[in-house]
Amino acid sequence: MKKTEEKIIRFINENSLIETGDKVLLAFSGGPDSVFALHFFQKFRKKYSIDLSAVHFNHGLRGAESDNDQKFAKQFCDKLGVTFISKKINVKTFAKTNKFSIEEAARILRYKELEMLLLKNGYDKIVTAHNLSDNTETVILNLLSGTAGSGLSGIPIKRSNIIRPVLCVTKSEIVEYLSKNKIEFRKDSSNLNNDFKRNFLRNKILPLLRGKINPKLDEAVFRSTKNLSSTELLNPKVINYFLTNFFKFKNDSYEVDLKLYEAFGELPGEILKNFFRINFNHDFKHQDYVQINNLILNQPGKKLNLGKNLIVFRENKCLRISKETRKIRRVLKIYAGKEIKFGTKTIGIREVDEIVNVKKNKEYELISADNLDKEFVLRVWKPGDKFKPIGFGGNKKVSDFLTDLKISSLEKKNQLVLINRNQIVWIVGLRISDNVKITKTTKRVYKLWAN
Repeated sequence: MKKTEEKIIRFINENSLIETGDKVLLAFSGGPDSVFALHFFQKFRKKYSIDLSAVHFNHGLRGAESDNDQKFAKQFCDKLGVTFISKKINVKTFAKTNKFSIEEAARILRYKELEMLLLKNGYDKIVTAHNLSDNTETVILNLLSGTAGSGLSGIPIKRSNIIRPVLCVTKSEIVEYLSKNKIEFRKDSSNLNNDFKRNFLRNKILPLLRGKINPKLDEAVFRSTKNLSSTELLNPKVINYFLTNFFKFKNDSYEVDLKLYEAFGELPGEILKNFFRINFNHDFKHQDYVQINNLILNQPGKKLNLGKNLIVFRENKCLRISKETRKIRRVLKIYAGKEIKFGTKTIGIREVDEIVNVKKNKEYELISADNLDKEFVLRVWKPGDKFKPIGFGGNKKVSDFLTDLKISSLEKKNQLVLINRNQIVWIVGLRISDNVKITKTTKRVYKLWAN
């Protein structure tokens, strides 16, 4: 048995990466790392008693070269007798639509497809062929971008069902192994383009560090990342505590209790990073951390756009975080006896046969229909709108009314009003106008509801 193979077997055992009888899916690009990984697992298939399959993703980014990679991957798997799956993913469209970089978009789509295959086909483990040199690149890039502590922990050896069994060997060890055993692999021409940060680091900077400072740079960085990881073992539990107790989902958005800010004197970056990763799949950056903590120092009503439609609002006692939705601009007519869908709400109006109990009910409102038409108008409130809240002495601006009720900026933006004869009769779901209240002389009654 070769030294490189022994190293990987020992690494698998130490980290309990494979169990006897596992159904394994390997992400197979056709490059040296994945070719090495697939060759290894096929060679030791009986040792681990695994059911092995490979999946190739055609990103469609390099035209004929991408198609040839797919052909090579299929032929390689056929030769080894490994079940082959191929998937085409539209990286460019996804990146443009969601404002991701090409590299980030490709990564997100690959992992999404891998998770779907795992659930659909019942795989126990997904293997990705990240190596020791990849880990060095990731740690240094994270360090230079001002990452939080977890970013310096490197590429995880395993996360949920995803395992990285060749993370213990360097790229040079892999290439040397393939060369000695005359095993072919594909070369990605885009890896030579130093316009990409990772490629520039890989091709220009790291060779200098290995040559001038430490030939065993990859091993040294890996030891450091393992030491850092061990000091952070409690972090997931601590972070989960704060996420559970200070981040609440309400009205299609998340409220962040600013008591957390008061406790720390800031919103800790590591907590924010985990929150955005879990709930929005957002690559949280140091600049996001700075901007969010600066937002807290602003007055309520201010907002911050983090990109990709992610908005953070400064409220009185919390931050409200959500995906921005477009303001509803429709104006709809609704008639008594009908109900209508408007945004996420269903609004209804009907005349009741007799005056019933007019006490406040959270599910509906009762108003006098004596001086109203059967035709109503439903729209979002706009600046300058006024109405006379029931029990209030005079008219009040809708904007002031919503502010007094401490309606969040997110909810306020799309608050609906119901209008009859050019007068607001109902701030939908909140308050009716004093002009349509039921009195002893009321003869006809409308029932209003929104759900």
